[in-house]
Amino acid sequence: MNFPKSARVRTRSEYLEFFKGSQVARLGSCLVFRIQTNQAESRLGITLKTRAGSVVRNKIKRQIRESFRLARPFDQTFDYNVVVQGRDKVDAKSVLKIRQHLDRYWLNERNI
Repeated sequence: MNFPKSARVRTRSEYLEFFKGSQVARLGSCLVFRIQTNQAESRLGITLKTRAGSVVRNKIKRQIRESFRLARPFDQTFDYNVVVQGRDKVDAKSVLKIRQHLDRYWLNERNI
């Protein structure tokens, strides 16, 4: 399935908005920043701070995008930035944990 550009946070200035009073949720090895927006739909940004190989980094990004895509549409319009921190070693098991945490988080967002 396609993940259009209109559903992505793309510019540096948009990413910097997340650090000016956003709500933060800690989900195991990642953080989810959320800010209110006046866009027509929710958008997603991804920040990877991990030093894994490109294959693992791309797998993480695919899983995050797929989790977000399946959970949309939300009732409220927020922009989200998922930050995967580089403290822990990232492997195939941790990618699945990130996906499970995010699936649970999007479900709670939908029920708010």
